[in-house]
Amino acid sequence: MNTLFALLSCADPLVLPATTPDTTTSTPGAIDTGPPYVTPFYGTPLSDTELLRRLSLDLRGVLPTVADLQRVEADPAALNEVIDEYMADPRYEDRLVDIFAERYLTRSDVFNVSQDDYHLDESMEFVFESSVGAEPLRLLAHVAMNDLPWTDIVTADYTIANDTLAGIWPLDYPEGATGWQVAYYTDDRPPGGVIMTNGLWWRYYTTPNNYNRSRASAITRLLLCEDYLLRPITFEAPSLLDREDLNEATRSQETCAGCHSTLDPLASALFGFWWFDLYDTAEMTSYHAEREQLGTYYLEMAPGYFGTPIDGAAQLGPMIAADDRFVTCAVEQMAEALWRRTQELDDFPTLVSLEQSFRDSGLKMNDLIRAIVATDHYRVGGLTDDAPESAEELYTTRRLMSVEQLSATVEDLTAFTWTWEGFDQLANDETGFRILGGGLDGINVTKPQRDPTISRSLVIQRVAQAAAQTVVQREMVDDPKSRVLFTLVDPDIHRPGDEDFRSELGQLHRRLHGTTPDDTQIALDEALWQEVHALSSSPTQAWTSLLVVMMRDPAFWTY
Repeated sequence: MNTLFALLSCADPLVLPATTPDTTTSTPGAIDTGPPYVTPFYGTPLSDTELLRRLSLDLRGVLPTVADLQRVEADPAALNEVIDEYMADPRYEDRLVDIFAERYLTRSDVFNVSQDDYHLDESMEFVFESSVGAEPLRLLAHVAMNDLPWTDIVTADYTIANDTLAGIWPLDYPEGATGWQVAYYTDDRPPGGVIMTNGLWWRYYTTPNNYNRSRASAITRLLLCEDYLLRPITFEAPSLLDREDLNEATRSQETCAGCHSTLDPLASALFGFWWFDLYDTAEMTSYHAEREQLGTYYLEMAPGYFGTPIDGAAQLGPMIAADDRFVTCAVEQMAEALWRRTQELDDFPTLVSLEQSFRDSGLKMNDLIRAIVATDHYRVGGLTDDAPESAEELYTTRRLMSVEQLSATVEDLTAFTWTWEGFDQLANDETGFRILGGGLDGINVTKPQRDPTISRSLVIQRVAQAAAQTVVQREMVDDPKSRVLFTLVDPDIHRPGDEDFRSELGQLHRRLHGTTPDDTQIALDEALWQEVHALSSSPTQAWTSLLVVMMRDPAFWTY
């Protein structure tokens, strides 16, 4: 199995650039866009308030406040100010982590070692697993949030760690601190940003006979958008029972050599992370600088970067940073994340323009995100009458809340979080419902669900029921003085037909759906409230049921 996996990256040779990348600078060059080309656009824009709702969910993970809706209604030009405010919100960094997680796939419920191997209490299992998977994502988000050049993600001499990781890994972590902080590995690993994090290589581990080839493939896929495993291969399988046979095949068979001539030198530079035992904490915890030269021995190829010899892992980050594909890939990945679809040929002019603005900004991810959310493809809300059938696939006019957006929004509205025995039920699949809710686990499911499903509807139903019961009990029974969601009604006084009752319904629709309900909708809500009240004789139960229905409405969980 290991031998087969090692050979799955064989294909035709890459077409290499005529010039050698300059490893001393990451100054971007100009882009030759060629002759002008205009792609027909068949989309119609969202309304200002609909756009505000999309921006709030994509940049903060939560719904806009009624005050923000009113502000944009009064002055649509305020949208630009709101975008800046949302990107300064602490929740923006958490949202970036969620966005990068969909690409890097490091969030996992299972690693080769567990919290038990570090003598952590059983109650720490979820914290341990989520911390490991978040380390590289937090580094990416830190670089973006702080307006650092995007090249820092592969050249930084630090990582981002929390106190849990600081307690088990060789990290210089701020004394007395908690939470995610800048930290430094103390095990002689070279600078390299995300490619020098334990969290990345615990997810993309290599077998002893694969010799880091899978990791080299992960680097090119994640950072250069070059996926070796998608290339067609044809070869005759020789007897591949040992290292010599495998190395001979990768060099002598033309279709194999085409990939392995560039893949193996990359793999050769990663032997500081090569483990003799895949399930040993001592092996997995630290970088092994003394093993860096083993790549030349086992792979019979010295470290290199697409034809350019390098001294080892220390030069890998600067070489990636100087590669034009690194910048192009970053633009494509973020555009796909915010457009909520894969790129198409018709997107080429827009992507070229986005890349140029990204370079002009000094590779600041925040500026790229601002440019993407200003594109027609991001702001599309419908199709023109003359739109061809193909436009339905090209434009994502309506998006589903991701499971992370759903969780954050429900907590923001109701202060409810769905946990069980220390596990966040929407952030894991060992005990929880992340995949059923439309999320991914990074291994078995690697793409978020983009279409409604029965399992997702059931998850939303359970979340809505628990959240509604929690907020109604707290705000209407336990502590009426601390109301946030229900601010206008007293359950013992107000009834359908009262002005405050109808105003409260209007506020709920504005907050949850971003719309102003008409008289017909208000009448339907009042009828539902009355029916539940007649059956239960409980005004709080009537409000709970009404809130559940509003949260299960697609107007709540789509945007």
